[in-house]
Amino acid sequence: MSNRDDFRQQNGRCSEGSETQRGSTSLVELFGQMMMFPLSVFVYGMELFVRTIQGVQKVADEGMTVLVGSPSQTLAEADKVNQIPGVAPGSESGLEGSLAISSTDNGVEDDTEKNVKETIKMNDTDLSDDMLKLVRYKILFVKRDYETAFPEKEEMVHDNMTGDAFAAWKVAEFIQRLGKEEVPMKWINKNFPKRRTYTPAEKAGTAKATINNLDEDDKKYLRVYFEVLARYEREEARHAEDQIKVLEDIRDKL
Repeated sequence: MSNRDDFRQQNGRCSEGSETQRGSTSLVELFGQMMMFPLSVFVYGMELFVRTIQGVQKVADEGMTVLVGSPSQTLAEADKVNQIPGVAPGSESGLEGSLAISSTDNGVEDDTEKNVKETIKMNDTDLSDDMLKLVRYKILFVKRDYETAFPEKEEMVHDNMTGDAFAAWKVAEFIQRLGKEEVPMKWINKNFPKRRTYTPAEKAGTAKATINNLDEDDKKYLRVYFEVLARYEREEARHAEDQIKVLEDIRDKL
């Protein structure tokens, strides 16, 4: 019995020693893994960074290939890509069709440029030169609920003036001829201007109704829209002939 107990005690001590040694080894391995963890993370991060750079370079290479065309592209593939629908590859009609399309595109561009130039010309409101200018204008009345554009007129203007001066000139003319300006039907239906009474014939549109008068408060709603249609060089004044004509007129009167 004593020998058996001794054997068990010896086996127990060996087991405890093995477990102690095994625990020490596990602790060393754990410590080593902890030391290697930052290095592993760094290496893994560098690997991801390299892969990202390679992916960006690949995308850039593919983009350049799309822009300049792949050098390995055959002529047949190029013809297939550039082939015009309904035209056989290599036929002269394809080239003619391409030229026709290019010509059409150029025509569209020319029309666009022409329209832009015409728009700029139509929007010309510069009167500050000594040339003879053909001006189209119209008087506008912008009071709320009574908005009206009166018939447009054209006039030759040779004076050098600003747009504001021209507008003031034409508004003054309009006010002076109110007795000849026809009343818009919109005003007649709303009994405008104030203190203006209309006959049944004027209300029916069978008789002409003139404005005659506008209140001072209403005159501030008058505006002028104008544009320069064309410009012409003015002829030189012939002073001598004019003076002779004046003298002849004086002689005839005497």
